[in-house]
Amino acid sequence: MIIGFDAKRAFKNFTGLGNYSRFILKSLSQNFPNNNYLLFTPEVRKEAAEISYACKNTNQRTITPSELWNLPVISGIWRSIFQGMKHCENRLDIFHGLSNEIPLFKNKSTKYVVTVHDLLFCRYPEQFNPIDVQIYKMKMARSCKVADQVIAVSEQTKKDLIDYFSIDPDKIKVVYQGVHDIFNQKLSLEKCAQVKEKYQLPDRYLLFVSTIDKRKNVQLILQALKERKDWETPLVVIGKHTSYMAVLEAFVEENGLEEKVLFLHDVSFEDLPAVYKMAHIFIYPSYFEGFGIPIIEAQRMGVPVITSTGSCFREAGGNGALYGAPDDTASLIEHIDLLNDPNQRELMIQRGYFNIQRFDQQIISRQMMEIYDEVMQLSPVRPALAH
Repeated sequence: MIIGFDAKRAFKNFTGLGNYSRFILKSLSQNFPNNNYLLFTPEVRKEAAEISYACKNTNQRTITPSELWNLPVISGIWRSIFQGMKHCENRLDIFHGLSNEIPLFKNKSTKYVVTVHDLLFCRYPEQFNPIDVQIYKMKMARSCKVADQVIAVSEQTKKDLIDYFSIDPDKIKVVYQGVHDIFNQKLSLEKCAQVKEKYQLPDRYLLFVSTIDKRKNVQLILQALKERKDWETPLVVIGKHTSYMAVLEAFVEENGLEEKVLFLHDVSFEDLPAVYKMAHIFIYPSYFEGFGIPIIEAQRMGVPVITSTGSCFREAGGNGALYGAPDDTASLIEHIDLLNDPNQRELMIQRGYFNIQRFDQQIISRQMMEIYDEVMQLSPVRPALAH
């Protein structure tokens, strides 16, 4: 087959959607080498080892706009509208929009697949620019309507597509995300020591990794620290600095937790595996996610996980995590005390290792290829253009 991808995120983003795109591109290319893979992107700005590893294999070809379309603003229009013309030129069997979108122009002989990661703009519209919310809704509704197959990264995202956009459940298949290859490496004691020194990490710590905003719920961990002043294990919070930091810093100061909380905003992705590895417990008390990739990152690095009930968290953590309501401080305290027992901690580590086998790249790439094969058997019953 000739399979095309919207690869913009793979070449431009080095977290989240970019990691997902590169994971899919690399795993398909390596596990199903007989196909031809075309990577459509409006621009290739950055040379990086991750891009070379995932996007420059012999069965892959990168397609970018030429001449006038290279201009920054117009290149975005190329991605949304005129990219579809290139599908005709290249005679694609399948085009896969890896990040919530497929082009406005479609080739009638090409089958279209779109991956939807989350619908946070529907569930938490106050966190987005109102104009952006309307644009996202229009793009999402249109992409899901005209796609031959919709892929959701979790059952929770599938449910949201049904609830918010009335998408036919039979049109949606769930394929989970996989963990980045960087978390499959074996870490030496020397590497861990270097990372520990670089960020001045304590010998033993609780860990949180994600964007720092109200929805991520770091405040629950801080409340637990406030109530259990007898705990000697500090908290390390890793995430991009946001305006919500002021709220958390005020809480820390008001409750005398300055010696118990370390905020780090500039930890490199390459150092994250070691940061996870050295943690005592990973805590992810978020209210809502599309999938919750940090949960399986922590499990892969051999760290016991405490996370939230509801949303998609049990889908990610399986039996390898402890779950509590995101507003239940007593439950969090109980779970931390439980994992302070070496035997209970080791039990959860082993359960975590077992759980992450579900997210192996060979399993996920095979699931994706099975979907492509099924899509190729569909009759062309949907319109080429949205109305």
